[in-house]
Amino acid sequence: MAKELKTIILGQIERRFGDLDGCVLIDYRGLDSEQTQDLRASLRKNGIVMNVVQNRLAKRIFAERGAPPEFGALLKGPTAILFGGDGAIVASKTIVQWRKKNKDLASIKGGYFQGRALSSSDVESLANTPDQATLRSSVLGLFLGPLVHLATATQSLLSHFPGAVRAHRETLAAAGGGEAGAGGEGGEAPGT
Repeated sequence: MAKELKTIILGQIERRFGDLDGCVLIDYRGLDSEQTQDLRASLRKNGIVMNVVQNRLAKRIFAERGAPPEFGALLKGPTAILFGGDGAIVASKTIVQWRKKNKDLASIKGGYFQGRALSSSDVESLANTPDQATLRSSVLGLFLGPLVHLATATQSLLSHFPGAVRAHRETLAAAGGGEAGAGGEGGEAPGT
């Protein structure tokens, strides 16, 4: 029975971490039940889930998913895995903000992001990375900025063009009798 139960548990864990592209590992020692509930609530607001899994099982599952051996080395002692939402970036932002409010409880062990293991300092650096929506709007602004300037310049040119034509016509009319004066006497063929 124990072997069948382990197989079921392993299958559920594999499904949970199946399409995982990143996660953050924390040490949850020192958290009382109220702090744990507060942490889970903060994570839940951002779509992040906190799971405690046996390190041996987690190493096995992440190794099968192609995680580097350095990531397996982080799975020692009491470890909680933070994942979900928009991935490791949101998880890192959420835990770093929570730790600032809670006297640096739940120390960051490291993480996993885009196929590589992250140290605790890497996770904190990842927390300073803008989220996807901000990055998309920045890139879109970079592409659209020159086009907006071009459209504005073209609009300005086109709005001033009729006034320039009118001013030129008025200058010609004042200089010598209008449009007829421009082609007047000089229009005869030479030798007549």
